Amino acid sequence: MNALKKLTVAMALTASFGAAAITAEEFSQLSPQEALEMAHTWHQTGDASVSILPDVLNATLPSGEEVAIPLEDEYLLSIAPYINRSHGCTYHVPTGCQGEMVEEELHLSITDVNTGEEIMNGMVTTQKDGFIDFWMPRDGEYKFTFHKGNLMAQEVLKTSGNARTCITTMQLVAM
Repeated sequence: MNALKKLTVAMALTASFGAAAITAEEFSQLSPQEALEMAHTWHQTGDASVSILPDVLNATLPSGEEVAIPLEDEYLLSIAPYINRSHGCTYHVPTGCQGEMVEEELHLSITDVNTGEEIMNGMVTTQKDGFIDFWMPRDGEYKFTFHKGNLMAQEVLKTSGNARTCITTMQLVAM
């Protein structure tokens, strides 16, 4: 089943029956990106639990079934820039983690530290959970720089080994 069809099926199931209706078999057929989108529908509902480690997305579905989806070529960096408050975290739990800045627009630049190539330079908006999800190539180092007005946060993040998937250390401070 191609990715678009899988996502369409997942979205149709969610729309028709709610996210609780997806079976372990159906969930296991989703790409990691599609599974993360489904996890966002369960954010702080208590219906399911999803955690993202460096090499696997683990889910306990509303039915109680457990599913593991391997992460092979890409690495999730889920970043919650903040001004006043954050939470300590290493591996992202999209069903539970909550960032401070909800649906806020920021300027972001991403640079590959090893090549100097600018990967992104533009505006981004945090999600309802206060995070922004980035699927990055594995085994890299990337400098993320956020700006909001006269505030800035900058950090070099790795996508190798057991590096964090939940980035809650990027405090925006006056430049």
